[in-house]
Amino acid sequence: MKIAQWSLALFLLLATPAAAFTTRDMLGREVTLAAPPARIVSLVPSVTEILYALKAEDMLVGVTDFCDFPPEARHKPSVGGMVAPSLESVAALRPDLVIATTEGTREDTFTQLARLGIPVYLVAVHRVAEVKALIVRLGGLTRRQAAAGSIVGRLEQRIDAVTKAVGSRDRPR
Repeated sequence: MKIAQWSLALFLLLATPAAAFTTRDMLGREVTLAAPPARIVSLVPSVTEILYALKAEDMLVGVTDFCDFPPEARHKPSVGGMVAPSLESVAALRPDLVIATTEGTREDTFTQLARLGIPVYLVAVHRVAEVKALIVRLGGLTRRQAAAGSIVGRLEQRIDAVTKAVGSRDRPR
């Protein structure tokens, strides 16, 4: 190979962006990031709590006014409310990913964030199985799979204990 060809090959190798990180959110939408997220804004209080439980609070750069547990979450920069967060505040935090829910955040917010080039990961949780799935998904997004597995295991133990404790009783109508 000639020097010019080597130079071109080296340039293309260095100029090619790192492999994109692609995942699916809980609604099945494909979400593509340049790399696994390092800067996350949570528009969902339960997601904020899970990120703290995963010991991923260092990745959390912004939360809503309603993210108040654990108490340390109140010290994170606020982007306003869940329904209509301040897009300027979100953009100023330069997140790699915003985590939101269709049940608490307006669709217009997702559209505006997309126009700003900010990926949005949507969560939908209505049952205990979906809570466990969310913990596992957030563990994967934050590269804390072991912590997620531990949390889910403890949750399953608590559910089993309650099931055994009330198993002989009649089900309420």
